[in-house]
Amino acid sequence: MIRKILFVFLFFSANLRAQEAPLSNVLHDSVISNDLAPEKTPKSTQSDKMYHLNYATVLPIIAVGFAATAYSFSVIYTKKRTPVTTIQNLNTNNIPAFDRWATKYHNLDMDRISYYPFYAVMPLPLILLADKKIRKDAGKVGLMYLEAFAFTGIVYGSAVYFIDRYRPDVYNTGLDMSYRTNGNYRNSFFAGHVAVIATSTFFIAKVYDDYHPHSPWKWVVYAGAAAATLGMGDMRLHAGKHFPSDILLGALVGTTSGLLTPVFHKNRSKMQKWSLGPDVMPDGAGFAFTYKL
Repeated sequence: MIRKILFVFLFFSANLRAQEAPLSNVLHDSVISNDLAPEKTPKSTQSDKMYHLNYATVLPIIAVGFAATAYSFSVIYTKKRTPVTTIQNLNTNNIPAFDRWATKYHNLDMDRISYYPFYAVMPLPLILLADKKIRKDAGKVGLMYLEAFAFTGIVYGSAVYFIDRYRPDVYNTGLDMSYRTNGNYRNSFFAGHVAVIATSTFFIAKVYDDYHPHSPWKWVVYAGAAAATLGMGDMRLHAGKHFPSDILLGALVGTTSGLLTPVFHKNRSKMQKWSLGPDVMPDGAGFAFTYKL
C-alpha cells in the first residue's frame, strides 16, 4: 500500500511546473535500469565481451573432436581394395536420378588443383586479426574456430567411416580397373573439401558480422563465403569425386558449423533486458517500463 501511494505521489508531483528548472532536467538522471552500474564503471567486464566460452567444456570438445577425426581418417584412407567383381557389377541405374549424371566426369588435374584452396583456407581466419576489435578476442575466436572444425571433422569422419559410397568416376568403365578398385574411392559420402571451405569462410563471415553488424561489407564477406563453397563444389563435381548430393550435404555441414559455433557462444548478457525511466508526455509525466526480448 505504501509503495502505491509513493508511486502516485511521484507521478502527480512530476506534473508540477518547477520554476527553477524544466521537468526534463529534474528527471534526467533518475533513470533506473537493471544494470545498476556503480559510480565508476570498470574498464572491462565479462558482459562487455562479444563471446563467452566455458573452457571446461570447450577444450574437451576440441580434444575429443580432433582425436576422433584423426582416428577415423586413419581408417577411411586405408580401406582395402574393392573386389573386381564388385566393380564390374556396378550399375548407374542404381544411382538416384538426381546424382546419376555426375558419373560422366573425371578430371585428375581438377582433383589435384582442388587441394590448393582446401589447404589454403584452413588458416584463413587469421585474416580476422587485422581487425582491431576482433584482435582483442583472438584467443576466444581461435578456440571457437577449432571447435567448429572439430564438429565438422566428427560429422565427416563418422559419415565416411560408416558409409561406403563409390565416387562418380568409379562407374566409368573406360578407366583402368586398378584405379576403380582403389579403396579410397568409396569415400564419396560426403564432400569433405566443400565442408572445410564452408566451415572456414562462413566462420569468418559470422565473426565479422558479430563485431560489425551495421557494416555493409559483411554482405560482401558472406557472398565470398558462398562463392568459395560453391566453387569448391563445382571443382569436386567436375573432378568426378563427388555426387551433387554429397556436395550439398558437405556445404550444409560446413555452413552450419561455421555459423552456429559463434552463435552458440554469443554473450547475450551484454544486452540490457529491461529498463525503467521517466516518460514526459504532453498531458503529464510518469514512468516507462521497457523490456527487450
